[in-house]
Amino acid sequence: MANALFLALALLAQDGSAAPQGPNAPPTDEYGYVAWCYGALGGYTSLYDRVMPEVTRIEKAFPGPDGVQAALKTYPELRAQAQKDLKTFASAITAAEKASPRPISEYGGAQVKRGAAMWSGADSVDKARLAQMWMSWSPPGDCERRAKALEVKSTILGKALNYNAASAVNAQSPAPASPTPAAPPPAETPSTAVAPEPAKTETKTTKVAAKTTKAAPKPAAKPAVSASKETIVDPANPAPCAGSLVPAKRGGKDVLLCKAD
Repeated sequence: MANALFLALALLAQDGSAAPQGPNAPPTDEYGYVAWCYGALGGYTSLYDRVMPEVTRIEKAFPGPDGVQAALKTYPELRAQAQKDLKTFASAITAAEKASPRPISEYGGAQVKRGAAMWSGADSVDKARLAQMWMSWSPPGDCERRAKALEVKSTILGKALNYNAASAVNAQSPAPASPTPAAPPPAETPSTAVAPEPAKTETKTTKVAAKTTKAAPKPAAKPAVSASKETIVDPANPAPCAGSLVPAKRGGKDVLLCKAD
């Protein structure tokens, strides 16, 4: 387990911009990758109090060109930056889980554990070796960049999903019908209430009147109306046209134009 731990840490320490290989390597998707970064960086910060006494001893034993105090000052700064980055990762993870149309938090939790598992061998190595590896470790350089990109994409997607959901609800909800006032009942007059039925007798006069009514001629068709130097003929009641009738549209209606031959 210790060998696997130091192999993974060494790969990360060699190039912070390169993703580590091995069983605890991060996944390729952005959400899983950022979750893995969160676990790995969380494991790093959790060891701070444990390794700092040995880190201090090492810095004093092997002072750098800027002196012991300058070197020791960087570690609290690194921890503060790591805590800030953890908040960035957590915000991106939360945004992605809210925007996802399916539950993904279980998968994300598994990737957090995989990242943290890089430090699982910390109890099986001596404190000097652990402190040395801890001092030289940094998360992959693209953790922060990918976290910010994930949050932006998730925020945009979340807004789009919420808009679509609201639109679907509005489309399914029928608009309230405008109340139509009930028509008042017809007034009852004495004649309609008590008038007796007319006798079913036909006289010669009524028969003649009926025949006269049936034989009445239909009203003459209205002449074509001229508008803007065009003779418009109503298809429902065409007027005589001394020429040809051409179909057309006027005012959104189908009409016939009378054009001279």
